[in-house]
Amino acid sequence: MKRKLTVTTVGTAFLLSFCLTAFPQDSTPQQTPPPATPGQESPVPAEKSFEGHLTKVNVAARIITVKGDADKEMMFVYNEQTEMTGVENTPQGLIGKTGTRMKVTYKESRGINLATKIEGSQTEQKQ
Repeated sequence: MKRKLTVTTVGTAFLLSFCLTAFPQDSTPQQTPPPATPGQESPVPAEKSFEGHLTKVNVAARIITVKGDADKEMMFVYNEQTEMTGVENTPQGLIGKTGTRMKVTYKESRGINLATKIEGSQTEQKQ
């Protein structure tokens, strides 16, 4: 009788140890975020625009700095997908063109302003 109880206890402990170790390996279903309701922000950042005069161009870091009318200075990162119109249509065309009037359309993501469109005009700031 004592031997039967020992075998049952050991067998139960053995089965429980396998069941408990196999449980965490069971994959949980991926949870998708619920669709945005009209009152909530969508996960895709909205495009904003900023107008001002070009103050700096860093081609190596792909950054331009534009100073707005209210003396607010903003930095924008650009990439290959950034559409450029106006002054020579290239980032290199902006070098030496400080004071050029710019309109930058951008998306803000993780504290970085990514320019989607940069428009330059031929009018320069009067100093």
